Amino acid sequence: MDNLWILTEERPKPSVILQIIEMYCKDFGDRIIKNKEIKIKPHIQNGYFKFVYEVEGLAVSKAAKILIKIVSGNSSFLVFLVFKQVNEPTEGSKNDNLIMAVEETKTSDDESRNTGVYQRGSKFVYIKAYYKNVKLYMLYNEELGARENKKPSDTSIFGTNILLTLGVTIVGKDTSKWFKPFKSLDELISFKAQMRKPPNGNVPIVISKFQDRIEISGRLAKPVEAGNIGHDPNIGALAMISACIRKLGWEKDIVITEHKVKQIYINNTKGKNKFLYICSLLGMRLDKITMPQKVTLPGLYWHYEKKSEKMADILLHMQAMYHGMYTVYENHAGCERGYFRTKTGKLIALPKKDQNGVNLYLPDVVLYDEATKHILLIEGKKLSNLQQGIAELNGVEFLPYTDISAPVFFLLIISEYGGSIKRRLMGESPVNCLIFLGSASSSKESPHKVGKIQRLSSLAAAL
Repeated sequence: MDNLWILTEERPKPSVILQIIEMYCKDFGDRIIKNKEIKIKPHIQNGYFKFVYEVEGLAVSKAAKILIKIVSGNSSFLVFLVFKQVNEPTEGSKNDNLIMAVEETKTSDDESRNTGVYQRGSKFVYIKAYYKNVKLYMLYNEELGARENKKPSDTSIFGTNILLTLGVTIVGKDTSKWFKPFKSLDELISFKAQMRKPPNGNVPIVISKFQDRIEISGRLAKPVEAGNIGHDPNIGALAMISACIRKLGWEKDIVITEHKVKQIYINNTKGKNKFLYICSLLGMRLDKITMPQKVTLPGLYWHYEKKSEKMADILLHMQAMYHGMYTVYENHAGCERGYFRTKTGKLIALPKKDQNGVNLYLPDVVLYDEATKHILLIEGKKLSNLQQGIAELNGVEFLPYTDISAPVFFLLIISEYGGSIKRRLMGESPVNCLIFLGSASSSKESPHKVGKIQRLSSLAAAL
C-alpha cells in the first residue's frame, strides 16, 4: 500500500497536518479512519535519527503511513508537498506522484493585507515550471482568529479572486460570500482600478490595456535607491496579476513600469532571480530594461535539507513536544515566525525591535518543561557558528514576554555535518550542548547520531 509523504520546510504541526489530510480525503476519495491525539514522532533507531517523522493518531484508509521529511526549496517554494507512493520521493524525479502543493499562512487580513495574499502569490506561478498538473491549495491557519463577519479589504478580495482564477483551492477562509474568480480581463482591470490608491509617494499598481501590450505599474526596488528587485509583496502581486492576465487569454506583451530597477542590477544577476524566473515563464519584461537573453531556472524545485541548523533544533523541538513539553515560542531558521504563547494559551505577535528601535534577539525555540518547572531557551547553530550561538544566548532579553515564573535553562543545539564535534566542543562552550547531527566521513561519530550530554527530566526521556 502507498504511503503519504509530506515534504515541508516548516516545523510540522499536528493541527496543520490534520487540515492537509482532510483536504486530501475530500479531493482524492479517501477517508480518515483514525483521529485521536495526533503526535509526530521522529524515527530514531539505535540512537540514530533517520531524518523521517511519522504521524501517530491519524490514519486514512488508502495509505499505510503518513510520513514527513524536511526539505528546502531552491527558489519560490510552496510550504507543503504531498506525494502518494510507497517510497520516499526522489530529488528531481519526474516519476514521483505529487498530488498536492499547499501554501500555508497564519497571517490574517487584520494583520497584513499584502503578506497574507500578495507575498506568496509568485509561488503558485513558479511551481508550474516543475509540476504542471499538481492541485494547488492556499491554507489559512489563522491562529489569532479571523473576524468572519467583517468585509475583507479590497486587497484581500482582489488577491483571493486571482488565486481562484488560477485554480487555487482556498482552505480556512470562507470564499462563498466575498470572493469569486474573474471571468474576463476587463473585469480584472476594472476591479483593480476601483481600489483605493496608496498614499502619495508610493507607486500604485495600475493595469493599463493597450492594443499591443498591457502595462502594470509597480515598484520592485527596495529601497528605491538600491535599484534591486527586493519588494516581496509587489513581486508576488505583479506575478499573480500577470499570471491571471495570461490565464484570461492575453497573449501579447506584459510590461512592468515604474519598477525603479536598474540595468546594472539586472546584468549582475545573470538571470538568477526569482522574479526574472517568473518573467521568463510568463513572457513579461521590465520597461526600459534589457532583459537577460538567457534565464535558466534551478534544476531542482526542492532538495532534502542536510545542512541547515534547523534540522537539529526542529528535531529537539519535535522530541520535546512528543514527550509532553509546552511550546512557548518558535523561530526556526527559514520558517515562518510563530506567536508567543502564554501559560493561559494567549497568542502574542512579538515586535521585531524594542522601544529604542534595536532589533530584538529571538531564539529558535522556547519550551516549558512542566516536570522540572524550567523554561528551556534554545538556539540552534552549525558547529562552524558555535561562538555566535553562545554570544546570542548570553545576550538574550526575551523573558519579559513570558508569564511563566520558572528558572531558565539555556541550551545550544549543534548541527554538525563534518569535523570532530567532540574536539571542537571541548572546553569551548559555557552552555549545554544537547544534541548534534554528526558525520562519519570525518569524525568518529556516525551519521545523524543523536547525542545527549545533559539530562533534564522530560528532555532526557525524549532523547
